[in-house]
Amino acid sequence: MELGDDERPVYFGNNRQQDLNPVVTHYMSMFKSRGQTLVLFLGFVAAMTGMLLVVFNSGQVTNAKMRAMNAADAAAYSGAVWQARNLNFQAYMNRAMVVNEVTIAQSVSMRSWLSYVNRFVTNVNYITQFIPYVGNATTSIQRVIEKTNDTVQKMLPVFDRGLRITNALEHKAQDGFHLAGILIARDLAINVARENGAVMAPSGDALMGLNAVRWEKFTAGYDNDRRTRIRNVTLDSRDGFSQSRDHYFREPTGVVFEIRKQGGTDLVDYDTWKGLDSSQLRELKIGGKWTGKTEMAWGGAQDYIQRRQTRIGTHGDINEWNDNDGRRARTDANRNNQKQIGIGFQGYRDIADPDVKQADLQLPFSVEVLIEKQKLATANSAFDAKSVLIDGTRLEHDPHYADDRGVYAMGHGCVRFARPYRQDRADGGREYPSLFNPYWTASLATEGEVARAMADGFKKLPLPITTFFGTNNCS
Repeated sequence: MELGDDERPVYFGNNRQQDLNPVVTHYMSMFKSRGQTLVLFLGFVAAMTGMLLVVFNSGQVTNAKMRAMNAADAAAYSGAVWQARNLNFQAYMNRAMVVNEVTIAQSVSMRSWLSYVNRFVTNVNYITQFIPYVGNATTSIQRVIEKTNDTVQKMLPVFDRGLRITNALEHKAQDGFHLAGILIARDLAINVARENGAVMAPSGDALMGLNAVRWEKFTAGYDNDRRTRIRNVTLDSRDGFSQSRDHYFREPTGVVFEIRKQGGTDLVDYDTWKGLDSSQLRELKIGGKWTGKTEMAWGGAQDYIQRRQTRIGTHGDINEWNDNDGRRARTDANRNNQKQIGIGFQGYRDIADPDVKQADLQLPFSVEVLIEKQKLATANSAFDAKSVLIDGTRLEHDPHYADDRGVYAMGHGCVRFARPYRQDRADGGREYPSLFNPYWTASLATEGEVARAMADGFKKLPLPITTFFGTNNCS
């Protein structure tokens, strides 16, 4: 019997296949294809793994960069805020010293005026003491005024001395805060950066040195004959009673008689407050001149530190201190009511160039922080040390850093002088920066070219030619 085609035996031999069953052939070809697909699939998985590593690492570095920027901004802003508050504290100390000096001026004014009133009542009592009833009243008033004047002349200089001691302490506090300004700002910036997961970059000490130079050059101390500005502010801050105690009393015709009262308190040189008061009776005006002048009363007082000040300043608006009543007032101030208070008019701190009207005076504060690469949760490839092979191209998946340390970021703070919103000056004028008003504020700003060049230099990066002509300000 003859076998059918599908029942014929299959013979193998000498690596040769004869009359294979089509089904068997089909399955054998499938088996061979599956081996090729597996190799291609493994290569595809390796490539995709490398791509995923690149994406993952890029995301981690980007996230670290954002965290570094936030840390740098927080550190720079914290340092700038502290410096602004430091300048405001110094401004408050200047204002406190001005207030105390104005109070001393008020005290000397009161002593001078009471001395004048005591002399006036004494002269009036000298005339009226023989008039029945009236004499008893004026004598009683004169005794009360005299006792009050003696007490005030003894007590107020003690109070004035206490104010000068307070001023000395306030000036010391001002100097102390200035010295601590950059140190505390540095520590504050370092701690804020650390709390935000970063550390100071290698350029940190250099940038802090730059900040210290800026801080030191921004303000200056003014002592001795350089106390002009605080002296002028103090004199302008006196009340009306201290500045001028002048007035005239004239009869209706203005030619028979008049009483001229003059008085005021001034800071002679820098260390002596002197107050003068006097009055004069003038009789019969002929040809524009008074034919008779009689001193009615006088008084004076002064606080000095080393020697009595015989010079006079601007005591009121009339300033006829060479008349008889004026000379008597000067004698009273230089002899009877002169008191040594021991401590002079204090120095102060102000911006370095107060005579230059800088509308937008700026104090930059720069920091650079680093998030170290050891603290970044990036992945390393198991396929190749630092790359994956894709179509003959090596794909680098490990992050690249500026100097193989980690992720850097710079922050830049700025301190400026600005009045509060909608609180303009009463005279409508523009107020320029000074340390007499506490209007210093802090904000973030664009990085300065000098600070950027310094930071890039530590990373050995090329510097653009414009860097050498860059500004040191913030914007």
